[in-house]
Amino acid sequence: MSLPVFVLNLPRDGARRERMTAELARVGLDGHFIDGVDAGTLSQADWDRYDRSRCRAIYGVDMLATELACYLAHERIFRKIVDENIDAALILEDDCQIANDLPSVLDALMATPPAARLWQVVRLSTMREGKISAQARRLRPLRRLGDDRGLYRVHTHVLGLQGYVMTAAGARRMLDYGRKIFMPIDHTLDRYWENRITPFIVHPCPVVHHDEGHSTIGERDPRRRTALGLGGRWVRRVNRWRDGVGKRLYNALHP
Repeated sequence: MSLPVFVLNLPRDGARRERMTAELARVGLDGHFIDGVDAGTLSQADWDRYDRSRCRAIYGVDMLATELACYLAHERIFRKIVDENIDAALILEDDCQIANDLPSVLDALMATPPAARLWQVVRLSTMREGKISAQARRLRPLRRLGDDRGLYRVHTHVLGLQGYVMTAAGARRMLDYGRKIFMPIDHTLDRYWENRITPFIVHPCPVVHHDEGHSTIGERDPRRRTALGLGGRWVRRVNRWRDGVGKRLYNALHP
C-alpha cells in the first residue's frame, strides 16, 4: 500500500507510541509519527485563533486547552499534506485499534482514480456507531470494500477522528474553514453544510477506539451548560435550529 500513514502522538507518551508501532506492524503498515501538540505549550498566537463567542454560541461550552491542542495537531498534518503535495494520507490517532483487513480496504478505496473520487475525506471510525449503523442499514454502499465493508455517503455527523483518509483537497478546505477555531476538530469536520466536505465513511469501521487507553482530552464538568445562562442557552438553541436547516438543505442538494 502506497498511501502514507501519519500517526499523531505526544512525544512524552512513549507507551502509546510503542503500542501503535506494534499495531501497525501487526497489519503490515509502516507509519510516520507526527508530534502532537501539548496543551501546556499553547502560545498566545494559538489562543488568538480561538473564537470564544462563536464556540459558546454553537458548541455551548468553551473549548478545553486539550481540545485546541488536538485541533492544532491534526492541522499540522493537513499542512504537511498540502505543503508536500501529497495526494491523500491515512491519519490515525494513537488511541486506536486497527482491523486486520485495513490495508486491503484502503487499497480498494484508493483504486478509484483521483478525478473520479466523490469524496475528499473518508472516515474510518465513528463515536456514533449506533446512528451510523442505522443509516448504513438503510443505504446501499457506493462501493464494496472487501466482503464485509462498504463506502457510504451518510447524512449525519460522524464524530471522532481515530482514523480517516484525508485528500489534499480536503486538507485545503479544512485549513481555509478553520482559520478561526470554534469547535473541536471532529465537530469542525462534521459541519459539512458549511465546510462543503460531504461525509463518507467505511462501515463497518476498520478503526475503533482502543478502550484500554486513557483519554488525553480530559473530562468536563457535567454542569457546564448551565454556565451559559438562560440567554446563552437560547442562542445555542437557535444556532442548532439553523444548523439543522443548513444540514437538511445540503443533503437535499447533495444526495
